[in-house]
Amino acid sequence: MFCHFRISIAGSPPQTVVFQLQPDKCPKTCDNFIALCQSSATAKRPSSSAASSNHGVNDVQPTYRGTDFHRILPGFMAQGGDFTKFDGTGGYAAPTTNQGQATFSDENFTISHDREGILSMANKGKNTNGSQFFITLGKTLHLDGKHVAFGHVVRGMEVVREVAKVETEGDNGRPVMMQRVTIVDCGLGTGESNSSDSSSGSSSSSSSSLNDRRKRSRKSKHRRRDDDDDDDD
Repeated sequence: MFCHFRISIAGSPPQTVVFQLQPDKCPKTCDNFIALCQSSATAKRPSSSAASSNHGVNDVQPTYRGTDFHRILPGFMAQGGDFTKFDGTGGYAAPTTNQGQATFSDENFTISHDREGILSMANKGKNTNGSQFFITLGKTLHLDGKHVAFGHVVRGMEVVREVAKVETEGDNGRPVMMQRVTIVDCGLGTGESNSSDSSSGSSSSSSSSLNDRRKRSRKSKHRRRDDDDDDDD
């Protein structure tokens, strides 16, 4: 069973990441992920006032399309799936696979977080699986027995490694505005109909575009620091 994301890094052309799911080991967890991938809806970033409250949260259609990777920690993991708040405090399980409940129980901990590319559920403690997930960026064995892993990356790991390189703010791992990482499309299967977009030429131009954006972001940050120094004087 395969699902795919089309991921844009810092506004660059989207590239494909393909996951192989393991419904034989975690059927409910996989059903939940598939439902969110197959949704025809597109998540929209809430306004600052809406993000600070729960107003309208129940009106949001569950989906991964349009969402961001809101937490990226190199060598550890890249986390996404918050389609209501976009900051790691929102999201919920797909109603079609969980009888309308916001969270569901841990199925099992059979699959180990023993390498990069493992697809696993984020949670707020035992039996609190919702919509948020993460992709490991290295061996994270300390997560075994605490998070339900249910698949792994089979194509596009180089894209995930590029995700890990974006500039983030502080210790929370949130990408700076100019380098947001967005799931622009997703679905069941490998997404091969879009494979021409993820060719080596496209990947090269995407990396070049990303590097240009990183440079502009650093220059903008330096200018802000210079302005702050002038104000202090």
